[in-house]
Amino acid sequence: MPGGRAGSAFAVADARPAASNAMHAAERERQSAGVIGVAVAVVRSEAGHVLLAERTARQISAGFWEFPGGKIDPGESPQEAALRELAEEVGISGEQPRPWIVYEHQFPTKRVRLHVFTIGMWSGTPHGREGQRIAWVDPALPALGPVLASNRRLLAALALPAVVAFTPCGDARRAQAFSAALPAIFRAGTRAVVIRERHLPPDQRIAFARRVHEIAQLHGVRTFMGGSALEARRAGIASVHSDGRELWRLVQRPPAELWGVDCRDAADVERAQRLGADFATIGPVVADPTCAGLAAIGWDAFGELTRRIAIPVYAYGGIGTDALAPARRAGAIGVAVTDAARSPA
Repeated sequence: MPGGRAGSAFAVADARPAASNAMHAAERERQSAGVIGVAVAVVRSEAGHVLLAERTARQISAGFWEFPGGKIDPGESPQEAALRELAEEVGISGEQPRPWIVYEHQFPTKRVRLHVFTIGMWSGTPHGREGQRIAWVDPALPALGPVLASNRRLLAALALPAVVAFTPCGDARRAQAFSAALPAIFRAGTRAVVIRERHLPPDQRIAFARRVHEIAQLHGVRTFMGGSALEARRAGIASVHSDGRELWRLVQRPPAELWGVDCRDAADVERAQRLGADFATIGPVVADPTCAGLAAIGWDAFGELTRRIAIPVYAYGGIGTDALAPARRAGAIGVAVTDAARSPA
């Protein structure tokens, strides 16, 4: 594709000089501690597909697919490295790079820290400058492989949908109604569901989660277990969502394919990022009786928090899918709703 625009829903953080300088200094510290800094560029087509390249026979892990990127050179910022690698590997000039997520991956012989940037605009025609194959891939259905181990988490995060459904925690009657309505909710376009149901005894909660997960799998919908990674494993669910209390009890990222965190304030946001969360749900934005009496933070405060965080964000609390537009204007990638069956498509 000769030039294009990345999906703005993923541009959740502005690149500020002060933040960039701090990140540059932190990266120098990391490299001195034996962690290798790597910059990664995410380029999206108008159709929402992302650009991947196959590693060549001259590289370690030849034949694996990865996002354009590479090691950060001495004296180079992660942002500069991402743009350089984009030009060197696939021959396009990137513009408007925005920091998205940062995480670490342990290979058998080294540990890398990936600084991921979304590319707002680019010029040129992508092609494998080193003779490698390239491909535009749907993150939700990547019809190629294998994907480099350090890139799998990123690919999964890019597949996060615009609408996530929360089960209506604390109300057994509404939970049963929600479960019965799931096929219709999924057919209407909801592509992920977070199971809460803290009012149920542990065994009943696991059984409920298994039922929801089975229905979700039939519709190609991702399931998140609210609670611990152990409970998620018991329910056969690979991804986890933690509330604010769990966030502050954890000392490291739980062993999950994807990990989401509920945040209320700047301290929650900072901790979620430090522990390596893949996304955050922030709210309640509007007063919501399902949110245990929590006061609404409003759209202005929500927007301030999204500007502090470099991972994908969902707005939740008292809103439906009709709030997608204001949520995205405030920096979110989507909304998390509790009444998905009644929300307009």
